[in-house]
Amino acid sequence: MSGAENLFYARGELSVGQIEAEIVRFWQDLDESSNIALEAKQSAVGLDRGALASIDRENAITVRASTSGVDPTTAVLLVSLAPSANLIIKDLWEKVVLPRIRQRSGADAIGEEKRGQD
Repeated sequence: MSGAENLFYARGELSVGQIEAEIVRFWQDLDESSNIALEAKQSAVGLDRGALASIDRENAITVRASTSGVDPTTAVLLVSLAPSANLIIKDLWEKVVLPRIRQRSGADAIGEEKRGQD
């Protein structure tokens, strides 16, 4: 994804497919007007529901397996954030989606972020 911001994480317990399914479930839950807890979480971290409505959900957050630039034998998880509305998407990933995945699937669902990977 050209111009995307890439975040690298150590591989956790969830597969790429499972993480993608969690992201899809997040978008589905966001559409449910009765999901008061999710709306409260968004508001608490300063995300506007109207701004989220215009995001290309299919390409906003993508996940794939990769290898570490430092150690090519080490598997890492590459999370790419679409360049359009990048700050909103980054906040959404870091403050809502990632914590939600870890809460639902355990703290080890996705490993810690790896800084300086290229």
